[in-house]
Amino acid sequence: MSNEKPTKEIRDRHIQIRLTDTEFNDIKTRAGELGTSTFLRQLALNQKIEQPKAKAKKVIHAADPELVRHVAWIGNNINQIAKHLNQGSKVGNETLMTLVKIQADLDAEIKRIMSDDR
Repeated sequence: MSNEKPTKEIRDRHIQIRLTDTEFNDIKTRAGELGTSTFLRQLALNQKIEQPKAKAKKVIHAADPELVRHVAWIGNNINQIAKHLNQGSKVGNETLMTLVKIQADLDAEIKRIMSDDR
């Protein structure tokens, strides 16, 4: 047996076609999630055209806008702290312990909210 990997063919050839707006929109619609290049290639080469499997939809939980604003402010503050630390500024142990406590409190609150939302 050979340890050589099979060489992958590179698609470096182009075909340009002109379409009306209606034709273009029809092709885009028929191609769906597959993409126009893949769709047209499979169609022209008489290959089976299968739409890709649908991805799982992201579940979006309802949230209080005021809560979202506060979380955004907290994130902004954390970014400012990170920037400060990345610039070489020194921070005392008390400040670091406070940040760890805040993170633990936020994690617990998020876990509580997520379990209440289900």
